[in-house]
Amino acid sequence: MVETAEKPLAQKAKRPVGRPRADGRPQLTKEAVFLVAAKHIAKDGYAGASIRKIAAELKAAPASVFNLFPTKDVLLNELLAFAASPSMAFYGELKKLNLPPDVALFKCIREEVIAVASADRDFPAIFYLPELAKPGFEPAQETRANMVAHYRSLIEAGVTAGTLLCDIPTLSAEQVFQLTETSIIAQQVAATTPPETAARATARFCLRGLLSNPADLDAIERAADQVALAFVLPEGS
Repeated sequence: MVETAEKPLAQKAKRPVGRPRADGRPQLTKEAVFLVAAKHIAKDGYAGASIRKIAAELKAAPASVFNLFPTKDVLLNELLAFAASPSMAFYGELKKLNLPPDVALFKCIREEVIAVASADRDFPAIFYLPELAKPGFEPAQETRANMVAHYRSLIEAGVTAGTLLCDIPTLSAEQVFQLTETSIIAQQVAATTPPETAARATARFCLRGLLSNPADLDAIERAADQVALAFVLPEGS
């Protein structure tokens, strides 16, 4: 029996107000910096997104940003963790439901695509920065690897249960994870396709290629639709 009860995701953390700045505005927060940094990095690339530009948009001194992030590399590592936090929270809640792996995989792909398509497109873009493969970005690399590992665990569980077929689960997990980003990468399609439509089509596409019995797809989709669980996106994303 598929669990249908509403499961709470982690609540949005309240942003610390802190001591007001000299101009009377609230203290600068990491979350505020993340939102502006993601926009600049997506637009200008990592090299072109300077702390000075980020601070200027926030109407803050560069020193205020450096008080929160000692280097720009630290900022990017933490920004990636911030962008991934809704996914990681969702994965944890989904695991608690003990769903059949094929149902859990459909649900996860569908909700991930909805979240990606509904969020500010600057956030998914940071997962594909070439700088992330370089030394110094091990925390960001680990964050992304943990997201892919979630998909690998579902695929491996499905293979063990006999409901999924897969030659290389590690490779398939990476491919499935990347497909959840197509609503952003395929910009022209994204502009004309509602997030829910794109999400359902992506989940069906993935499961159709992995199921040992593709005729089960409609029943799996119906079961996934009964699961009342959704992403909670960070405020402002």
